[in-house]
Amino acid sequence: MGKMKLQKIGELKLLQEVRKRFKTEDSGIILGIGDDAAVLAPQKENILVTTDMMNEGIHFDLSFTPPFQLGFKLVSVNVSDITAMGGRPKYLFLNIALKNDADEKMFWDMYEGISKAMDMYGVKLVGGDLCSAKNDMVLSATVIGTAEKFISRAGAKAGDKIYVTGALGDSACGLEILKKLTPELKEKIGSSAEALIERHLMPVARDSSEIAKHATSMIDISDGLFIDLCRICDESNVGAKVYLDKIPISDEMENAAGIMGLDAMHLAVSGGEDYELLFTAPPTPPAPPLDKGGIGGVNITCIGEIIEKDRIAVDKTGKEFPMKAEGYRHFGAP
Repeated sequence: MGKMKLQKIGELKLLQEVRKRFKTEDSGIILGIGDDAAVLAPQKENILVTTDMMNEGIHFDLSFTPPFQLGFKLVSVNVSDITAMGGRPKYLFLNIALKNDADEKMFWDMYEGISKAMDMYGVKLVGGDLCSAKNDMVLSATVIGTAEKFISRAGAKAGDKIYVTGALGDSACGLEILKKLTPELKEKIGSSAEALIERHLMPVARDSSEIAKHATSMIDISDGLFIDLCRICDESNVGAKVYLDKIPISDEMENAAGIMGLDAMHLAVSGGEDYELLFTAPPTPPAPPLDKGGIGGVNITCIGEIIEKDRIAVDKTGKEFPMKAEGYRHFGAP
């Protein structure tokens, strides 16, 4: 693939090639790419629809974000919203605005990342839009999924336990490494640097199919543990108590954060973009597979419990303090 500029190729040729590369046969797709709208067959289950944008300079920096990883992440963050509600992703719409001077290789590298994510999650591309941008790149995706029983943020009850999948703070730490990256820093951190960077550039949406059988509420951690837990509390009209020493932090992240002079716990509770699942479930009996501590090779950790009111964090000495809704907010809203 060459360095020909997109303005030399034109929208129609690009769309024709996208249609050819992503041609698919699916019983649920009556009419896909190529018409004014996609036509999808009626579904027997609840239909879930989500959309997320990624703006250059806000969500990604092209100086250290390769196009392949960018395309993969665009799909993953949208799929994560579907799995966070106990759903299965099925169909994908892409809306992409690129600068006229973007080259063909960059375009198709990004679509290779999109294709890899589609294959991973079993998603089919059924439509979207492609246009030029005068300034920064803008990407948007819409994913449609289905769920026999969906899980919202509003079902948590006092007495429920609070769980998270995986480890928290890896993505935020990976971003800090990218921002500060030098040969010396990479040598100090060692081989874990690449793994942490990948957690930021190529997050993987968690499969919630087993968790959804037991969860009373659920959300994916996109903006940070504390702020996303507060969203569950807001929608469920409850409080929460979180034990900081229970929050799962990887040794690799803790080591890298220390080398960079960063607080690993702060990254874990407010860093965001981990796309791990944060959910609540009844306390007794321990709901399988939660009592086994994991599912599908992914650890599940109980970090606290839902209470009637107040939002409390407890440190390792037992001292309690208010849990602040820390995390990323657009427009700097309080």
